[in-house]
Amino acid sequence: MDTKINKRKLQAEQTKLKLMEAVEHIIATEGFTELKVQKIQKISGIDKKLIYFHFGDLDGLIKEFLRSKDFWINDVAVNNEVTKDTAKALLRDQFSKIFQNDLLSQLIVWEISAKNESLLQIAEEREEIGNRIIQALNKSQKFKRDVSPVFALLVAGIYYLTIHAKVNGSTFCGLNINLASDRKRLLDCVDEMVDALD
Repeated sequence: MDTKINKRKLQAEQTKLKLMEAVEHIIATEGFTELKVQKIQKISGIDKKLIYFHFGDLDGLIKEFLRSKDFWINDVAVNNEVTKDTAKALLRDQFSKIFQNDLLSQLIVWEISAKNESLLQIAEEREEIGNRIIQALNKSQKFKRDVSPVFALLVAGIYYLTIHAKVNGSTFCGLNINLASDRKRLLDCVDEMVDALD
């Protein structure tokens, strides 16, 4: 009996994985607007009924895919104490992940260029995590100034500069983020800005 249950569970996981891989393939090769049930079925080789069975609907599949790829939702754990060093490491890691991952860059572009309920929900989850980090940092460091605007500018700058460099391949304010030396300059500046929050 347990063997049958385990086999069914394994098959379900493999089916879900194939569907998620099909979503990733479509986004990478054709763009977000081409995410359609029939196309996912064709690429995955999985009957479209199983999209509804496992995810409820196409929107549920897209949400699950987005959650699996989102940096903040998957990688950031908020501990009781967040220090400036923790914050700097998180910002550096975020920069690296977005810069190195074309799909993550595309998801951010999609999020800011289209009104989509799934994207909004993921953004809200990310925002909740970000706010917990800022609150923990404020509590542990007892800053005299409001750090939320500083982090808003830092995160927005990271998003924009990484995507700008990848899409246009050009400089911004004299920085070419495609060059390791300019990436270092930028990340050193991020560290200095966090250190200057006192």
